[in-house]
Amino acid sequence: MNYQSSGNPKPFAIIGLVFAILALLFSMIPCVGYYAVGPSFFALAFSGISYLGLKQKNESTSVPLAGLIIGVAAFSIGIFQYYKYETVYATKAEIEKSINEAQTEVLDTIQKKVLEKTEQKLKEEIAKDSILQLKKDSIQKIKNDSVSK
Repeated sequence: MNYQSSGNPKPFAIIGLVFAILALLFSMIPCVGYYAVGPSFFALAFSGISYLGLKQKNESTSVPLAGLIIGVAAFSIGIFQYYKYETVYATKAEIEKSINEAQTEVLDTIQKKVLEKTEQKLKEEIAKDSILQLKKDSIQKIKNDSVSK
């Protein structure tokens, strides 16, 4: 593989090592260690690029090699975390789904009850309406006047 580079690959080695160390530390956290796969992938990329560049220039490859080794360890632990806690992720998704369904059901029930109460109150208010009551009173008065004559 012919890799021609005019730049200095040492900064890539340092960046790769830093990403690898951070990914390794993050991968050790239970239940969230899976998310260390991304940074460990970047660590592998940066360390790999710098390893090839330094190897071609016949310089020391210890820093990128350490980044590669730690990056592979972080990547492996992250994948292990995913498979180990896969049931936790599935259970979490089920719980969230159940909560959302219950919340929707409760809101629908509350909305239905509020609409029923509102309709009932509206009917009561219409029955008490003064104009309708005046009409009924007027009709009753006319009937009473006609009966008394």
